Amino acid sequence: MSAKTATIVRSAVLFLILLFPNLYACCVASDLSSAGKVIAYLLVVGIGLLIPMLFLRRRVYFIVAGVLTLFCAPIEIASLYLNHSPATTTFVGLFYNTNWQEAIGILGAVWPILIGLIGIWTIYFIIACRQPNEWMIHRKTGLWVAGIGLPVLFIGAILFFSRYARSIYNLQSSKEVVSLARELTLMKFYKIFPYNIYLNSFRVAAEHREMVQAQKALDSFRFGLTARPDSMPELYILVIGEAARSEHFSLNGYARPTTPRLVQRPNVISYPHVYSQAGTTEQSVPHMLSRIPVTRHEQVFTEKSLPEAFQEAGYETTWLTNQSRILCMERVKATMDYCFETGKDMSETNNYDALLLEPLRQTVKDGASKQFIVLHTMGSHWRYDTRYTADFDQFTPSLGDDFRLTMISPTNRQRLVNAYDNTILYTDWFLDSVCSLVAQKHKPAVIMYMSDHGENLYDDERNLVLHGNYSASRWLFHVPLVVWYSDEYAALFPKKIAQLQAHADCRDNSSMLFASMADAAGLRYINDTASDAQMRTRSIFSSEYCAPDTLFVLTAEGECVVPDEF
Repeated sequence: MSAKTATIVRSAVLFLILLFPNLYACCVASDLSSAGKVIAYLLVVGIGLLIPMLFLRRRVYFIVAGVLTLFCAPIEIASLYLNHSPATTTFVGLFYNTNWQEAIGILGAVWPILIGLIGIWTIYFIIACRQPNEWMIHRKTGLWVAGIGLPVLFIGAILFFSRYARSIYNLQSSKEVVSLARELTLMKFYKIFPYNIYLNSFRVAAEHREMVQAQKALDSFRFGLTARPDSMPELYILVIGEAARSEHFSLNGYARPTTPRLVQRPNVISYPHVYSQAGTTEQSVPHMLSRIPVTRHEQVFTEKSLPEAFQEAGYETTWLTNQSRILCMERVKATMDYCFETGKDMSETNNYDALLLEPLRQTVKDGASKQFIVLHTMGSHWRYDTRYTADFDQFTPSLGDDFRLTMISPTNRQRLVNAYDNTILYTDWFLDSVCSLVAQKHKPAVIMYMSDHGENLYDDERNLVLHGNYSASRWLFHVPLVVWYSDEYAALFPKKIAQLQAHADCRDNSSMLFASMADAAGLRYINDTASDAQMRTRSIFSSEYCAPDTLFVLTAEGECVVPDEF
């Protein structure tokens, strides 16, 4: 074998080792379910490997690529093995925000592969150091590739996503379409190894810096709240839903039986005339957890949140989430006594909310403890067909295994609605499971479920679909609110239950959530009768409750408006 042939063979071996995480992704990643997706994925990976060749000699290239790539491989392999998905911001964040014992526990799940990787690393660097230090690509050829090929590929990707952006978000401005398409193109690199590890690491680090600064600004903040002067065990759970429409709950009169379990469960009260204050999770959740209404949305981060109010009053607080990382919530989660994250992002296809049930079971305590728990679910977020298991595919035909982006169109509305209704059916089962788990503890308890916002499903001539749209539709803001209480709570506080039932037809929004949960637990302001009185007027547990005359919402542009449709 000639020296040149030996060099080519060694280079091929080194490339295969560098590509090992990517090849493993092609085998197990749920998003790479077709030959076309695999080819496109490997094409982008190949281009990524090609670019550094234009600037580095062979030996230096493989040593640098090995250091930058192979030492990130354990995180990628662990995510692919556990989640069937490339490492996301949420998963990478687990390694930044958890302790070493938990991080090692995650990597320990793939220890046979890790041992193999150590051997591969050793072989890789031995071979890399023996490579001749010559240019791998002729400089003129490389410049032509970089100057023409890469821009053509990038422009092609933008044109592809422009069609996607225009059809889903109903954007009319070409500038908006191209801007969103460019953003979607760049976001793909958050799913491709090794770029995903570094990009997500930078994102997590930036979030952490902002979170620390935000926490410092609120260190001295106090609500001045106190709990009831007793040691009675109490449990209050807030379940934050995702993209659920009130109209699609049979509990609220929908023709399809989408909530059969909640309809049959005792002690359940539904509020069919409640609205979100915003149409995106990033905007709506902070206001759900705040005393500050959306009319003063610029002040929402000047106070602490509802879980922190319970914590100040002496409650043990817990945050269990199946959601992607939301920067505005990272500060709140960091203050909790316990926080659990599934490590999944909304783009993953196996992140069912049932993953929160076992952590909840382990968190809910017997005895005299006072607990406040937040369950942040994935609910009905797009893609609908990935939010429920096969046994909940009751309304058909739904999206199915033949899903493709072109199916997001008005002509396929019924299939979209069928899949969406299946997500509500799954939410019904999940909420019923949470109620059953809590009921078994035989303690005073209240569970409140509210969706962060609604969803558009090609409901009128505007052809709006999904959420985050620039148009404020009724379906985007009309959300379900469901309250369940234990028999033990009803026995102790019959007057509060009577008020809950009396206010079932109230027309309100999520601005009453803070006061209602605090009042349900009997939290009171110390030496602040005015705040106490104000809280009772906004609590559906109180005889002094008063619904607002006007319901404001925050649009995607950050404008506070009163939609005509309300």
